[in-house]
Amino acid sequence: MIEFINYYSAIFIIPIIIIAITVLVPVRNWQKRTALYFSVVVIGLIVLFSLQPGDSSVETESQAEAIISSGQPVFVEFFSNTCTACLASEPIVKSLEGSIKDDALILKVNIQDPISYQLIRRYRAYVTPTFIVLGHNGEEVWRQSGGFLDKQAALKALEISG
Repeated sequence: MIEFINYYSAIFIIPIIIIAITVLVPVRNWQKRTALYFSVVVIGLIVLFSLQPGDSSVETESQAEAIISSGQPVFVEFFSNTCTACLASEPIVKSLEGSIKDDALILKVNIQDPISYQLIRRYRAYVTPTFIVLGHNGEEVWRQSGGFLDKQAALKALEISG
């Protein structure tokens, strides 16, 4: 899936928004127009930086392996702070976490963390976001890559009623 808004594309998107506002909202006073442009830039940057899913839930590969080999079902999320679909899926993931409670474990892996490289290769999570459900013995029972999380399918794979 293509990342439409990320740190790098913000350089292009914010000027496009300013041009669109210029066309749609005719402000003749240069001081008001400057204030409007500045507001758009500030709001865009605040939104961009405040919606990040965060960091990995583990700090080492051994911690990740302990969760995977725990004998419980595990919901694994591979994400990036610069992935639009990851940002948009975050409320769904939080809702899933609330539904899971103690019935399964959650492993969140930020692909930009150094600990993620082996896990990315092991689970072939080359697209963000990638959601995987691992069964009781660590085998993959469900996977979804790209796009919004299908919460009901993940709960079904975890054998939890939603």
